[in-house]
Amino acid sequence: MSLLNKLFVLIITTLLLIFFIFYNNFSNADQKVNIYADEIKTNELEEKISAFGSAIAINENNVKIKANELVYSKKESKLDAFSNVVLNDEMDNTFFFDELSASDNLNQINGSKVKARLKDGSRIVGSSYVKKDEISIINDTEFTPCKEENYLIKNCPGWKLKSKKIYHNNKTKTIHYDHAQIQLFNIPVFYLPYFSHPDPSVKKRTGFLMPTIQTDERLGDTFSIPFFINLKSNLDLTFTPNIQSASNNFYNLNYRQLNDRLRLEVNTSVDDNDDGGGTSSHLFFDSTVFNPFGNLNAYLKTSNNDTYMRKNKINNLTVLKSGIDFQRETDDTFFSIETVGYKHLTVQNEQWEYLYPSINFNIRDIENEFYDGNMSLNNSFSIRKNLDGSYLSLASSQLDWNNQKINRSFGVIADNEANLRVTSISIDKKSENDSNNIRIYPQLSTKISYPLLNTSSSVNQIVTPLIMPILAPYNNYTTPKTVTNSNLFSSNRATSLTEWEGGPRINYGIEWYIDSKNGADIKTILGQNYRINKNNDDTSEEVSHYFINSNITMNTKNYLDTSVIIDKDDLKTRGLSANSYNELGYMKFAINYDYSSGKYTTPREQIAIGGKYTLEDNLFFRFTGSKNLDTNKNIGYQYGFLYENDCLGIDFNYYRDLTKDRDIEESDGFSFTIVLKPFGSTNSYGKNVVFGPKI
Repeated sequence: MSLLNKLFVLIITTLLLIFFIFYNNFSNADQKVNIYADEIKTNELEEKISAFGSAIAINENNVKIKANELVYSKKESKLDAFSNVVLNDEMDNTFFFDELSASDNLNQINGSKVKARLKDGSRIVGSSYVKKDEISIINDTEFTPCKEENYLIKNCPGWKLKSKKIYHNNKTKTIHYDHAQIQLFNIPVFYLPYFSHPDPSVKKRTGFLMPTIQTDERLGDTFSIPFFINLKSNLDLTFTPNIQSASNNFYNLNYRQLNDRLRLEVNTSVDDNDDGGGTSSHLFFDSTVFNPFGNLNAYLKTSNNDTYMRKNKINNLTVLKSGIDFQRETDDTFFSIETVGYKHLTVQNEQWEYLYPSINFNIRDIENEFYDGNMSLNNSFSIRKNLDGSYLSLASSQLDWNNQKINRSFGVIADNEANLRVTSISIDKKSENDSNNIRIYPQLSTKISYPLLNTSSSVNQIVTPLIMPILAPYNNYTTPKTVTNSNLFSSNRATSLTEWEGGPRINYGIEWYIDSKNGADIKTILGQNYRINKNNDDTSEEVSHYFINSNITMNTKNYLDTSVIIDKDDLKTRGLSANSYNELGYMKFAINYDYSSGKYTTPREQIAIGGKYTLEDNLFFRFTGSKNLDTNKNIGYQYGFLYENDCLGIDFNYYRDLTKDRDIEESDGFSFTIVLKPFGSTNSYGKNVVFGPKI
């Protein structure tokens, strides 16, 4: 190669290198911003770069500006964006502009006619946008978290904040509003000279939660507004003043803490004794200490006034349980020890009963070489002080053996069981002689079933005759037990450790199960119990009434469960309970019904209902109530409207509570709760009274 040619190649290479460096400086925008596009043009004279078609500018903080056209001026260190301008900031918020100008490596931005969608889906619109370092300002703004597809009224969000200016401090993660106006369905309802809340990146922050307004015949007008204090990520405190026009104001405090070793919650309240009747208060404490040896639980529920909590609708508890317990469980053992005190708020004389202590140690799956089957041993020890002042000391040990045999030739299944319980009982009474005895309860039983299967293209049916002979000695400590839904084929209907159903007896019946291919299932059990009396003068019935239980399920959304006791002599209904849940179109409702005739027990008949009807999307009518049909008197009821979607909750109810206990009288009133989401939920606030099944 000649010297002239070599010189030419060197000049060309040098020019290409200079161009590359020059272009790289432009595309990096002072070495902090990169520009990408379908087409890029450079103007060396004016030191400008023009980018067209899907043009993108991005800085080192991952702030992106997209537009149909980008123009960067090196002299002014300025980037201008035109047509379909989109800004993605470092917090994953998205802004849309007509035009935009940026400088200082995209850390200073000015834009017009801004529309923003924040990380959590909230939206902001404004006339202009200014960003400088950590501070962003939007003028003439409207903010709403509501999704347009969930609007109850077209072009009308459930709620929005209208403000002259919004300031977003990216360093403190806070959004501030200047001269804010809260609007519900585009109607101004509240003016705030200043308002602020955490931005979507904050999980929880100190501040006010949603208020509740309620009017009550007994309490008057009530206003509650919780104040939440975020102490740490795992510690928080909520203080709630409750201002009542016709009763004492009271103040509630709730503290929560959670870590790998401890779970702790303290809830307490106190009234201001404005009526001079004495200060009332309550204290609830609940904690669990986690450790490798087991869980230690300590809990306390106490109140210095029996009716304080129910009267002020803090809760409806009538028995307060306090104590401490330790539990340890392995694959084949369980150990627990606890000491408990019970305070009965509806009792006016002796209110306390105690359990100190109660110890349980159970062993499962005991291996043995002599008997086929599964063995377990349950041991209990307890001392109890009853409401009447008597003491009961109890030690019990029970050995259980279970074995199932299946005859595959005939299809017969036998569930065999053997039990042996030894109980030592000591009763110390105030006005009677003490008693001490040891009770031994042995028993053998087997449940024999013979399933018969019939299958077709549309339905499967299984009919299973059942017979359960039981051998047990008579005892003088247990009265004959009533057959119920839960104990028809139980080997022992007595639930107390001091009792065991005695005497030879037989449970027998038939089970019919229908499994329809269209999703409907029906299970019906008809059964009876025959018990052989020890003496001829024994007046207890040897043959029980007929028991029928039926459960109908339709596509998992509708079910009906009924239990009926029919008199064996006159075939009249002596007991009936029914529970149902149904979804029919826009209606969901549940009914609980209970009836017992007066032939053998005190007559009673009660019904409780709960329902929810969808009027429109996110708009519901709800009702709940219970009634004593035997006396034809209501126990209580509540009905009202709930509107709740992704951004707004409004819960308005009328209730009537017919409860009476000392200074608690019949009352009625209204409750009204507004929740501006994402700042709360109607499930967490308000003072609704539920009288029937929840929907």
